[in-house]
Amino acid sequence: MNVFTRAILSLLTAAAMAGVCSSAWSQEDQTASLDSAAAAVAEDLAQWQYFAGIEGPAAEGATANPESGKLVDFFVPGEVFAHARGDLGDLRLLMANGAPLPFAVRTLLPQSVRDTVYTTEFNRSEPDEGLHELTLELQLEQVEHNEVVVETSGDNYRRTVNVSGSDDAKDWKPLVSGQVVRFNDGKQLFASHSLTYPNSRHKYIRIQVTPDPDALSAKEGKDEFVFSEVQVVRQLTLPGTRVKTDAKISDREPTRHYGTAASRWIFDLGASVPCDRLEIDVQDEDFARDVTLEMETVNVLGQPAFVAVYLDEESPWQRRKGDPVVPMVIKFQEVQARRLRLTVTDHRNKPLTLTAARGQAAARQVVFERPEESQLPLKLYFGNLSAENPNYDFARNLTDPLPEELPRVTLAAVEKNPEYIAPPEAFTERFPWLIYVVLGGVAVVLGAVILNLSRAAIANHDSAAAITAGS
Repeated sequence: MNVFTRAILSLLTAAAMAGVCSSAWSQEDQTASLDSAAAAVAEDLAQWQYFAGIEGPAAEGATANPESGKLVDFFVPGEVFAHARGDLGDLRLLMANGAPLPFAVRTLLPQSVRDTVYTTEFNRSEPDEGLHELTLELQLEQVEHNEVVVETSGDNYRRTVNVSGSDDAKDWKPLVSGQVVRFNDGKQLFASHSLTYPNSRHKYIRIQVTPDPDALSAKEGKDEFVFSEVQVVRQLTLPGTRVKTDAKISDREPTRHYGTAASRWIFDLGASVPCDRLEIDVQDEDFARDVTLEMETVNVLGQPAFVAVYLDEESPWQRRKGDPVVPMVIKFQEVQARRLRLTVTDHRNKPLTLTAARGQAAARQVVFERPEESQLPLKLYFGNLSAENPNYDFARNLTDPLPEELPRVTLAAVEKNPEYIAPPEAFTERFPWLIYVVLGGVAVVLGAVILNLSRAAIANHDSAAAITAGS
């Protein structure tokens, strides 16, 4: 083994040791993370960069609905989004004694909810002929409902159903009348078993089913059936809750788009917030323009870049003289960004005048149970990109939708956490020059090896040439 080979091996060993050191630091960090995860109730606040105090409401302001307990809520503002993780998995609520307070983060999107109301059955009557009857008692007080599902045995029938409600199982009030239908020709099945009615809070529901008149007139002369399943249902359509964020509009930038004159503006939302809609006030009275909307992101090289979130030339911005002056709206799949870029194709028309803009998205609601007075005030901590999502049982067991609008607390100004300690940098980040020293040394040694081999090759060539000339 010559000196050059030994030198190369020494440098490669040094590089490997540097990697081992870096790996060891990384393993220590992971071990610390596992240790803290094992004690989830005692997370180290020094890992969170920011916090905000929580103010109000008074204890008597919390809802006392037995379905929801003493719940309160707040909407996550842009100031929190500016420092928190995108999925809000680093949020932590702490009480005055430092103990964590479980909570749930809900995205208030429009949704249709269809729940089966728990009931018990009595007074079932299923004679061989005539009216069939069944009564259900709701097990929860004052539960709103608006639909029944009545399934009966048999095939190819059309039976009339009368549904009544009562608060005492004596005085009955009609809710709805209709038919349950089922036809099966062997190739296709058609079935309709549900009847809807206006919202009701009756505790007792009576279902009466009349036999199919066609079966009564048939050769057998009767329609034999029994109740297969009867359910009381609550069906709700929730509009959701949206929040608006005012955007700062940059000066117009002349540009070219698809080879023609265009205008470009940047909309700054102030923080990286969720957004699925942009409202823009346009001063002009008569126009028809194609628009493109982009969001600012970071490419693989870590450089700012814009990517399209809306591109639809078949649905241009359009307003005719005499049309009502309303904001122009761009809807797109939800993104999380601070800056959006709008490009409007002008061709040979006068550029539009934009006066104001607002971003919109579904509200992020944080719901929790208000603790005792002795555990106040509360603080919300955030700004820990490596924090694990808490996945509280409280969040998974929370009723959805909530039975009523909750009292709302407010967040104080965001502050830096004085206890925050920045995590130690990796070995290679603390000594970034080391890798260059190692690589430089390897390059020098390789150059020396190549030079040595070149000299040896030349010497061998000269010796061979001399021998050939002598012979």
